[in-house]
Amino acid sequence: MNSTKKVSMKDIAKELNISITTVSFVINGKSEQKGISLATSNKVRELIKKRGFNPNSAARMLRTGKSKTIGLIVEDIGNYFFGNIAKIIEVEANKNGYNVFYSSTENNDNTAVELINKMRNSSVDGYIITATQGIKDEILKLKKENIPFVLIDRLIPDVETNYVILDNYSGSYDLTTHLLDNGYSNIGFISIVSEMSMMTEREKGFSNALIDAQNNKLHSKTLKVGFSDSHQEMIASIQSFVLENPELDAIFFATNYLGVIGIEALQKCHLNIPSDIAIVSFDDNDLFRLLTPSITVAAQPIDEIATASINLLLKIINKELRPSHTTGEVIKPVIIVRNSSPKKSNTKSNRLAKSSHAVSIVD
Repeated sequence: MNSTKKVSMKDIAKELNISITTVSFVINGKSEQKGISLATSNKVRELIKKRGFNPNSAARMLRTGKSKTIGLIVEDIGNYFFGNIAKIIEVEANKNGYNVFYSSTENNDNTAVELINKMRNSSVDGYIITATQGIKDEILKLKKENIPFVLIDRLIPDVETNYVILDNYSGSYDLTTHLLDNGYSNIGFISIVSEMSMMTEREKGFSNALIDAQNNKLHSKTLKVGFSDSHQEMIASIQSFVLENPELDAIFFATNYLGVIGIEALQKCHLNIPSDIAIVSFDDNDLFRLLTPSITVAAQPIDEIATASINLLLKIINKELRPSHTTGEVIKPVIIVRNSSPKKSNTKSNRLAKSSHAVSIVD
């Protein structure tokens, strides 16, 4: 059999040239009662094991056509945002009688494809997927096979799908406007190298807020680090960027993990927040709330995103939506103003002097 094809009970029966009823009797422990030979029973069990079937879920699938399982594929289950998304989706799925299999792609296309196929072979009823940049073909294959799925956090260009995403553009635009309104005019934008929709929209929102301000005294600098760069490599890159641009009076971090790493890099530069430099971050984090000073953010409504995505997927699975009909929801982020980005003081800071003394990059 093709390893990428979703294996059904019918496939098991066909491969062994027996009836689906015979397969059902073996799975449910009724071989002897129904006069099924030991040889046939062993063949069924061996093939089920080879194909990765769970006998209980296989029996349920025979009765209902559903495995009552959902595959959740995210970028990084250890990330604050995705970890909390997974937790809420699991709770909501359990309320509806579903279990959730989840795993991380680490933003790797091959890993994402492998996970989709493994879950397909485990007969999940549907997927919630944070897409990586290069899995367009795999998503189109799911569409062609009418397998229920919902994309979250990001879209794939030129592919119509069911989705729940954040309005990344408006969140970034509003967060940048907050900095401008508070008097910051030399703003650094630190992001990752990515063509995914949510990152391009965040950068676009930042750039357009500066353009719309119509102030020729505004300046910006951009740094993009590699997603796969190590923690220390990212710190070093941010340190170099800050030290090479001592005129910066604020920094916009495009993700929460960059914000956390960035704070560490600023400490190594001996810069104080916000007296030497203000910062804001897209995405919240428990750390941002607890730090002194606390960090201003564009927060993603995690409960709303998670609940909307699982509810949409269940509607698709239960055929409350036509397979050919695609729908989606765009959720607005919330700007939470904290202490890292106050009104800019007219008093000049000693940041330039501090920067000139903090020239070494700490490994």
